[in-house]
Amino acid sequence: MPVKSLDRRARMTREILKQSLVELMKEKPIHEISIKKICETADINRSTFYHHYDSQFELFSDILNDIGKDFTEIIKKHNTSPNWMQHILADAFTYIENRRETFLVILSENSGFSVGENLTQYVERFVNTTTESSSEIAKYCAQFATAGMTSVVWQWLNKEDRMPAKDLAEMISHLLLPSIGRFTLFPLQ
Repeated sequence: MPVKSLDRRARMTREILKQSLVELMKEKPIHEISIKKICETADINRSTFYHHYDSQFELFSDILNDIGKDFTEIIKKHNTSPNWMQHILADAFTYIENRRETFLVILSENSGFSVGENLTQYVERFVNTTTESSSEIAKYCAQFATAGMTSVVWQWLNKEDRMPAKDLAEMISHLLLPSIGRFTLFPLQ
């Protein structure tokens, strides 16, 4: 139920619903969370929920869409700069750290979200092979990068005394660049 322009109150209601769902998903898988429970946690009535979303899955999808838009902006900001990967990763990891609880839920089994498959498809949109490579190699490269980063980010987020996002970005870019040095970002439109 996408809405082009939401007023401030509608945006606030959606944010409260998103926060409530994330809070509940810390304890239960999304398919076990009722609309009633989301509404109780958010302290809103069901009709308000249904004014914005059709289901808890649509609400979760909205959370993921917001993140996708934000990541796209991060990539656009740095995709032509020298050391683009390190800059993108530093901003992305800072973003992730600032939304730690949400990302712990997304990366958990409770989300029902196939992080590997969905994140790989997202990365593939930005990976382009050189003329010597095939699109199959790009897919493998994207899978390799996302699986490794997802695992590292999960461990990183679960540590209270974690290294700074910038240091993590530097480490991962040094690991990935030799592996995918033949690949470049597609220009974003």
